[in-house]
Amino acid sequence: MRIFFIAILLSISNIAFALTIPKGKFYFDNSLTQYSVVKFVYGSDSNAETYVASMKVGNNGYWEITFDHAIENMYRYTFAETSLPDGKIEDTFSNVKEHISKTLVENRTATTSQAILVGGVYTPATGDNWAQGSWKMLSGSTTNYSGTLPVMYITTENLTPITSTDTYINAQYWIDNLGNNDFYSIGSDTTQLSLQIRGRGNYTWTSFDKKPYRIKLAEKAPLLGLSKSKHFALLAHADDNLAFLRNTVGFELSRRLGLKYTPAQQPVEVVLNNDYIGLYFLTETIRVAKNRVNITEQPNNITHPDSISGGWLIEIDNYDEEQQLRITEKNGEIIRFTFQSPEILSNEQRTYLNNQVSAINNAIYNSDKNSTYWESLVDIDSLARFYIVQEIMDNAESFHGSCYLHKEIGNRKWIFGPVWDFGNSYHRSHQEFIYQNPPFGQTWIGEIAKFPRFQQKVVEIWESFKGNDYDGLDLFIDEFCEQIATAAQYNAIRWPNYGNYDISSIKNDFNNYLSNRIDWLVSKWGEGKSGITDNITNPNISIYSFSPGNITISSDEPILEIIIYDISGKIVLMTSPGTNIFNTDLQKGVYIISTKTACSSHQSKIIIN
Repeated sequence: MRIFFIAILLSISNIAFALTIPKGKFYFDNSLTQYSVVKFVYGSDSNAETYVASMKVGNNGYWEITFDHAIENMYRYTFAETSLPDGKIEDTFSNVKEHISKTLVENRTATTSQAILVGGVYTPATGDNWAQGSWKMLSGSTTNYSGTLPVMYITTENLTPITSTDTYINAQYWIDNLGNNDFYSIGSDTTQLSLQIRGRGNYTWTSFDKKPYRIKLAEKAPLLGLSKSKHFALLAHADDNLAFLRNTVGFELSRRLGLKYTPAQQPVEVVLNNDYIGLYFLTETIRVAKNRVNITEQPNNITHPDSISGGWLIEIDNYDEEQQLRITEKNGEIIRFTFQSPEILSNEQRTYLNNQVSAINNAIYNSDKNSTYWESLVDIDSLARFYIVQEIMDNAESFHGSCYLHKEIGNRKWIFGPVWDFGNSYHRSHQEFIYQNPPFGQTWIGEIAKFPRFQQKVVEIWESFKGNDYDGLDLFIDEFCEQIATAAQYNAIRWPNYGNYDISSIKNDFNNYLSNRIDWLVSKWGEGKSGITDNITNPNISIYSFSPGNITISSDEPILEIIIYDISGKIVLMTSPGTNIFNTDLQKGVYIISTKTACSSHQSKIIIN
């Protein structure tokens, strides 16, 4: 039997990471310092290692150096006129820089841990020894983008500013792949294509200077390898201070957990009306289409009862819209449903939708948590997969807004997904399930989590995912961060208030959040197929938790007897459920659980904290 500890007390402090020397080329302005040679000196004090690397004069008159890979966890760096040979020195950076200045009596700039700008130039403020300096774009540069990602140019008609999230304005566009053979260029500076553009979003539109946009092409196109369509979004992610990884990893988890459709995205730099506006994420929008949410498209404003059962694409929304359908959740919260397809409802369509979501609401709040009626209305498998994604991301708004459901015509069950917005992930400082003390409310999921069959389905999917499909996520994150690192620096210059200048270091912060969350979920749901097993008991019985003090015992065969003892040996519970799933609450403490089935008997120890 797999032994799952119901709670584990962990104390994990935030880890501060030092400077990263980025991959790419950067420059030194020697016009004031007038060094005869320039060497880049960098290193670590904790690891007692320092490196010296010669720079050379480039065609632009600046001294330059290129790194073919990023070097993390350095302490500081300096630019020096030194006789030290190139290579590694087995000593701390602090000792080496003092050796240059005091023993060799050679010149250098002040040491610094400023983030290095790839493609930028470090300029000392004076020619004095130990001069302070700063990074800036190359003087006379003809472009503000990094050159490491495709660039999308958009020019609105008459250079009209985009001020509305409701009204499209006409524009022209083209995409330059900048020689990246992974993508096709579309159009050119002299052969531009037509699109319409408007703002999108609510909080992200009103609260940030860097705006998100929705675009509608005149002709379908597979932009940057995304599915061929007229409809895309340019997401700014100005609120994502974790290396733009919130949506990126949320989407990747959705794919790994097997949700039927997950929006694809590609990072791109954008020039709007001749103004570089930074790093964006060209993203497939959620809509009914064969290569997106693949259901029958239901016409607007129809009445025939045979036609209005599907397809439906709706969103649990957190903003009031004029045409929304609203019901009251059984816990007293208002649920807002924005209908995406169809967009205009007849009275018959509105009545049908109201009856559907009301029936789900009533079924979920059934006091008999062994009832399976709600499963005839909601697809439990898709919901469990959708839910696990949100738990891993600790998405505090996952069932509150941008929560999509869809249903095919003739199919009684509603399917959760696709996933969309992970902007409220990893903002909480404590470990809880997403429906525990939610800051915004979490529609239905807290009640659904009380159903033992849902708990069993979640653990079943989690075991397979954690044991097989989770591996390699760290490599995915590394490759993504390397892809956008330089563009993120240029984006940070354009939008200095929104962070993400040093992607490599911020990536480590994200990884800490992710690994801590995974460890906590393992303490609740188990390690997965590669986890520890008790070889003297039945491996088909699992014990797991979905709320503090609550445990669920599940088995592949009916459980004939359960006896729970406290640490003193006193029986606190004895029952003969005769079912495959049993659920109970326990106070804090250490317990021994004895379980019998027709084929075996076994014991396990659990700790409730």
